[in-house]
Amino acid sequence: MDDLLASRLCTALMRVGTRMATGFDQHFGAVGLTQAQFRFLLAVWEEGGRQGVSPSVLARHLLIERGTVSVLASVLVKTGLIERLPGENRRSHLLVLTRRGGELLQSAVPRAVTLADHTLADLDPAQRLALRAALDTIETTLRNWTPLEEPS
Repeated sequence: MDDLLASRLCTALMRVGTRMATGFDQHFGAVGLTQAQFRFLLAVWEEGGRQGVSPSVLARHLLIERGTVSVLASVLVKTGLIERLPGENRRSHLLVLTRRGGELLQSAVPRAVTLADHTLADLDPAQRLALRAALDTIETTLRNWTPLEEPS
């Protein structure tokens, strides 16, 4: 077995992720969204619905830093796609889609589905299920890993 297989698989995942992000940005330029903004809006909806979601929950859901959530949220608030609602106390807030943000997300989802179908067109249903299971396992590992720890 290849001693570097895990490293090569991770490198391949990074390449695929980069290419998918670039393709998404090109595909969604017409509606004025980047892939990061689309994922953010989708996560706000999935995690918070109409009640809103805290930035820390979004960070965990998206596997990004809390600071990155703050930067993306600021941009999307300025563009009128999300708004900040009061949270449990004076120092917290929730993020929720505006009507405009919800409409834009609804119009973007079919584009995302088309792009996903194209991206995975050469995989049969069994391969798609196996890929989904493998990615779920990888995501769980990443969610449970504390970056300050040295990987074993």
